[in-house]
Amino acid sequence: MRGWSRLCALACLLIAAPILAEPVSPLPPTDAAPEWRYTLRPGDTLIGVSARFLANPAIWPRLQRLNRISNPYRLTPGSPLRIPLAWLRHTPAPATVVAVTGQVRVSMHAAAERALLPGEQLPSGTLLSTAANSSVTLRFADGSVLVLQPGARLVLDTVSVYAGGGMVDTRLRLQQGRVEVGANPNHTSGSRLQVITPSAVAAVRGTRFRVEADTRVTREETLQGEVGLAAAGQTVSVAAGQGSMAGTGRPPSPPVALLPAPDVTALPPRIDTLPMRFTLPELPGAASWLGQIAADERFEQLLLEQGSAAPQLSFGDLPDGRYWLRVRAADMMGLQGRDAVHAFELDARPFAPLLNAPGPRVRSATPTMQWSAVVGAGAYQIQLSRDAAFADRVLDERTPDTHLTPANELKPGAYHWRVASVEAGEQGPFSPPQHFTFDPLPGAPELNQGAPAFAQDALALTLPPPPAGLRYELVLARDAERTQVVWRGESPDGQLHASPVEPENYYLAARLVEADGTAGPYATRVIEAPPRAHWELLLLLLPLLAI
Repeated sequence: MRGWSRLCALACLLIAAPILAEPVSPLPPTDAAPEWRYTLRPGDTLIGVSARFLANPAIWPRLQRLNRISNPYRLTPGSPLRIPLAWLRHTPAPATVVAVTGQVRVSMHAAAERALLPGEQLPSGTLLSTAANSSVTLRFADGSVLVLQPGARLVLDTVSVYAGGGMVDTRLRLQQGRVEVGANPNHTSGSRLQVITPSAVAAVRGTRFRVEADTRVTREETLQGEVGLAAAGQTVSVAAGQGSMAGTGRPPSPPVALLPAPDVTALPPRIDTLPMRFTLPELPGAASWLGQIAADERFEQLLLEQGSAAPQLSFGDLPDGRYWLRVRAADMMGLQGRDAVHAFELDARPFAPLLNAPGPRVRSATPTMQWSAVVGAGAYQIQLSRDAAFADRVLDERTPDTHLTPANELKPGAYHWRVASVEAGEQGPFSPPQHFTFDPLPGAPELNQGAPAFAQDALALTLPPPPAGLRYELVLARDAERTQVVWRGESPDGQLHASPVEPENYYLAARLVEADGTAGPYATRVIEAPPRAHWELLLLLLPLLAI
């Protein structure tokens, strides 16, 4: 009989509820007992709602008391019905690994860590950790997307679907590092997402936000919508374009405006050298800068990340291709501002060689240009020009060697040169140009002017004065090869006075020397001794006449 009475009561409720409606009295929400708010529809009854959503439908009277429904036969469509999460029927809703870049480790249920793979399904209790320049993108049951940034650790506390898919509950524990979240893009009613850190909880009522955590402080930046940041029993609402922070045991700070996005309009659309360097204009209030490079415009596949205390970012190697750079500045509190995104093409292969020689000053009219070999390169394209824009080129050749000497002599003056590698017929970018100045060596001096004079065991000769800044270097020898040197000296004005020397035939070699010791070629002339006078010959014969 008791079972028959219950069935009759249930039948009466099912029949009467659509006819007699009573509004549900709303109650203020409480964080102590998480709830789902279901919006009543025409034809709903407490027993019907309980049968669809509750793990134990028989506790519908408790649902009636919680919502202060005096007449269970009168429910108003459109009214909210509070249902504690603990009463709801739920099923696991593992997170899906959308993308993995770099080194990402995963551990499930205290198992040993291993490498994470794209496409995996991650249940509650999963621990994820990312290395430098590594990231992982997760998608949850309600379409929310989370990108775990480099150097972070995250635990999936709860990933569940309640009430047959009517609500998605996602609770994430960020132990360290930074996450960027695009929450509930479909605006599903009732779904919730929380990021729990050692010092605060960020509860999402918005769509896009960032959370950064360490053992002492939590920082939250709202990019779209609104986020509630709770710590030390207090909660602040952080609207779009604002940020807040909470230290351990302290309530959140009042929200402040985020720094604006940096100006990236002057950044180059094509980069052909490595490392990649980006210089940004100064931004008032900026204390540091962060740059990220991704393979996709949504930045779900982060490839490189670099921070800097100045508006200058440098990144290492990536394969040639199309990429997106995202940059933002942080204020003195460490709150990161709005993003600026710049698309660019990287075309740095085959790599340009390193230019080795010549140096900045060239003395030869046919200098040899040398560069390093590049692995895989079959040839090199070399350009030599009189101008830095390489419009007035005097040489543009391709060679399989790592050196090249111009076939024609260069004219004195300034030159610029660069080299590009050629691999499988494809020419890569040119190396950063180098320049040199062709400053010819001093020419051979004119020695045929002036007559030599021997007197008193000395030789005197007057040469043309040397050009400004030069001096003569002189050698007097008995042979043209200057192996039998009789006298050696210098002259700043062209006056030669060699002593002591006998009046004989000599070879005089002279060259012009610069102040740093750089010397030009020798010029040589023969110095013939004058014929001896008759009285000198008699003096030589006197000893013989005495015999």
